[in-house]
Amino acid sequence: MAHTSIFNIQELLERILYFLLIDKSLYSALYVSRLWYRCGAPILWRRIELKGNDPKAKKFIELVCGKQKPIYSSKLTHLEITYYNPLSSKKIEGIVRKCPNIIHLNFENCVGFSNRELNQLKAYPNLRYLNLCSSGIMGDKALCGMVGSCRKIEYLNISFCQGITDRSLIKIADSC
Repeated sequence: MAHTSIFNIQELLERILYFLLIDKSLYSALYVSRLWYRCGAPILWRRIELKGNDPKAKKFIELVCGKQKPIYSSKLTHLEITYYNPLSSKKIEGIVRKCPNIIHLNFENCVGFSNRELNQLKAYPNLRYLNLCSSGIMGDKALCGMVGSCRKIEYLNISFCQGITDRSLIKIADSC
């Protein structure tokens, strides 16, 4: 009989489930047992990629805008919501409030994005990747404030965003 003090079953299972994530088989493995669910769900919540107005994107937005906090939302570090219409202030506020540890954020081609929503991203001081390509009209003041608060940004895509002048581009370059 193997000693459980030598092997940490949960840690070993997490490593195995990580390989299922790479193989895109982890979601179905959650239904094997409660232990597999407890180990696998946090792995799934680390990276969420949603495209367009599909039902999964709408369900995720409803979840973060609701009153109850999702159990594993603090594990979320990579969030990609692309081609979503509209990404309002309330939705951004829900994401910021319920998912505090995001370091990779992609809102490419999300319509309805403006200064108010950009100001809310100041809550992510560890943000390293931000893609706002074709995300609407932004002002220099909001963009400069956000870049001033998020000092760890390594990638910033603001191409095809309207309302940005040389002033904010100079501020971004100075903060780098």
